[in-house]
Amino acid sequence: MPPVFGAVFGLEGAEDAPYRVGRLPEVAAEPGDRVIGQAANAAGQCIYVRGNSNLRFRSSCPDGYRL
Repeated sequence: MPPVFGAVFGLEGAEDAPYRVGRLPEVAAEPGDRVIGQAANAAGQCIYVRGNSNLRFRSSCPDGYRL
């Protein structure tokens, strides 16, 4: 059974997944990344798509960026 079953259904002996406190590293735009648009919930931040992948991330908007 997936680890979440023990927490959701209170099953005895269900596998559990460890929880770690921390933060994800900040992602910065690199050459080849493309701006999709502004982040709706973070002023001055834009949504980018990384190079040739579908990875999307939020980072500071480039200088002079306007909609």
